[in-house]
Amino acid sequence: MSDEIGRLATREYEVMLPDGTKAKLGFALCDLGRENALARHARKRNAVAFGLLSFEGFAEAPVHPALWVQTTAGMEMVVSDGDAQPGPKLQHMIARHFALFFADINDVAPGLAALPLSAEEERPN
Repeated sequence: MSDEIGRLATREYEVMLPDGTKAKLGFALCDLGRENALARHARKRNAVAFGLLSFEGFAEAPVHPALWVQTTAGMEMVVSDGDAQPGPKLQHMIARHFALFFADINDVAPGLAALPLSAEEERPN
């Protein structure tokens, strides 16, 4: 898989919301070695991995994909200017699906599933 941000692996997970509607979380693992703004940001954060997370069908979720950065200390997620931070319930759902995503891509990124998922959220300055 090749594109400008260097997606190495992608997965999409359909989830059932409390009201019975379906939504999707889309995960992408990107190439940390690429020379682009996202990879440079991740390297500045001492990332061991990074990628994008998209939301479809969620009433209270960021409109644009969020950037996630995994370090040895935990996970950081950056949303676009003007996008709302995911609420606590959505954050919990995201964390569960990150664990699933990391297990699913173990052949591409071995050991990623063993790292902590405690999240820090930030907005770009």
